Amino acid sequence: MLLAAVMLSITMPAAATSYGLAPSIQEGVILHCFNWTYSQITNSLEDIAEAGFTTVQTSPAQYPTSTTGAWYWLYQPLGFYLSDSGPLGTSDELATLCTKAHELGMFVIVDVVANHLCGTHTYIQDDLKDSQYWHTYGSDIDYSNRYAITHGDIGMQDLATENSYVQSCVVSYLKTLLDLGVDGFRWDAAKHICLPSETESSQFWPGVTTNLGVKTNLGNEPYHYGEILDNPVSGDNSLFGEYANYIDFTDNTYGNNVLSSFNSSTAYGGYANLTTLSYVDDDNVVYWAESHDTYSNDGGSSKSVGTNIIDRAWAVVASRNNIPALYLSRPSSTDNSSILIGEKGSTHFTSAEVAAVNHFHNATNGNPDYFVCENNINAICRANGAVIVLGSGSNTSVSVTNGGGYTATGTYTDEISGNTFTVTSSTISGTVGSTGIAVIYTDSRPSVSFSPSACSFTTETLTVTATLENATSGTVTVDGSTYTLSESSSTATFTIGSDMDYGESITVSWSATSSDGETATGTETYKKKDPNATITIYCAASSSSYYMYAWDGDGNTLTAAWPGDRFSAMSSTTIN
Repeated sequence: MLLAAVMLSITMPAAATSYGLAPSIQEGVILHCFNWTYSQITNSLEDIAEAGFTTVQTSPAQYPTSTTGAWYWLYQPLGFYLSDSGPLGTSDELATLCTKAHELGMFVIVDVVANHLCGTHTYIQDDLKDSQYWHTYGSDIDYSNRYAITHGDIGMQDLATENSYVQSCVVSYLKTLLDLGVDGFRWDAAKHICLPSETESSQFWPGVTTNLGVKTNLGNEPYHYGEILDNPVSGDNSLFGEYANYIDFTDNTYGNNVLSSFNSSTAYGGYANLTTLSYVDDDNVVYWAESHDTYSNDGGSSKSVGTNIIDRAWAVVASRNNIPALYLSRPSSTDNSSILIGEKGSTHFTSAEVAAVNHFHNATNGNPDYFVCENNINAICRANGAVIVLGSGSNTSVSVTNGGGYTATGTYTDEISGNTFTVTSSTISGTVGSTGIAVIYTDSRPSVSFSPSACSFTTETLTVTATLENATSGTVTVDGSTYTLSESSSTATFTIGSDMDYGESITVSWSATSSDGETATGTETYKKKDPNATITIYCAASSSSYYMYAWDGDGNTLTAAWPGDRFSAMSSTTIN
């Protein structure tokens, strides 16, 4: 029997823009939309926000050596400029992405290649062809020699980033991106670009960060993090402290070790890596379970690792306080040369387990974390919740230490499985479901809840009740009318729909303020649907054992219960 779950192109509810996202890039988690076009990202932003990602990261926007073919051409740009014939989209499409992201409370990071350009200089931007703008050390890099690291070639000739004109080209490019609405930058090969303390007293890093002198469209300082794999020079982590004056950086050793441990069916035994060093703070690092390099390069260490193992590692690295983590949208191919520019990757980031970890990360902002490893289980305990990850297995009853007594006592519901967990001052007990991950928490941020929440409705009118949550005051505004909420009058009920046409939407805005002055805002959107609208589905399958299961954007089943309605060849059915 052939079973098919079909997502129909029928009326969907307008997405609500209240996603409980973190207020900054630093406090949230990042989806790496590796190779996606700007339009593909824009069209997926609501799904990305619903999955709890505060930020999206694009591949390099610079014009590449080739606009088609393998992904690595994007990391061999021809210069520091955009082109409307670029493979990821036009400047207007990038600006549209930034605008839509900001409307949803999200941010946009663009990958920047500044250590080098295309390997063949015939076609690079003319004003950078002169030899004064290039290092001539060669490609035989000794990674215990810092000079070789900052002057040697990594497959493409090394730019003299200490040169003031090179820096001006990079700064001009960054300002172009900021004008379009970009919020931050990921610096490729950052460890190969020298620091002010080094031989040339390079001002590159202060020039592109602290001295940039331009804020984002949202009025923030641009966010910067760099790719520093392993350490700035073999066996020596001391330069991380100087890098931290200008950028955050990847702690790939930690992420790779966590993944390796889970790939061996073992919970990870260490709390951190770089943050154990006295000159590196938690808010200097970025974590990952895998990166585009560990997946896409020949011999990449994560490409043969199953998605569930990636997610277990993600549950550990993305549960920490005030540390952003990067989740890779995996390409469809594992072959280096078949991973193509402009090809949208996996949407597994919308899975219940990934989204639950992200929601936990956002809801527990500001609460210190306590890391536990015992009995092949990891737990990350926070004041208002915990994440529990099995080193192996699933559907397992566990009792794990409530690390430091951090997690408040009480009864919690796992966001992934719906299982009940009981927390005492010393233990966290419950059944971890099929994913091997459990996420329990209470959201203590000020908000307004709605019953029903954002949805489509087919009745003539819909009555909605708004309730103040974790706040002392708030407002709800709908169709020009404002309702005031307080501790003594914490609910408001209103009716919508009487003056709405079918297909029309209405947005309800809210604000809430807690006793300590924290304020949050958001919206809920409702859409009126025609109750008599129908859609006819035709089946041209040759099999006589074809089943179709359909649901709408509200999660309502439109056919018989799973596996759905049975079709005969070339038959049709009508649903509403």
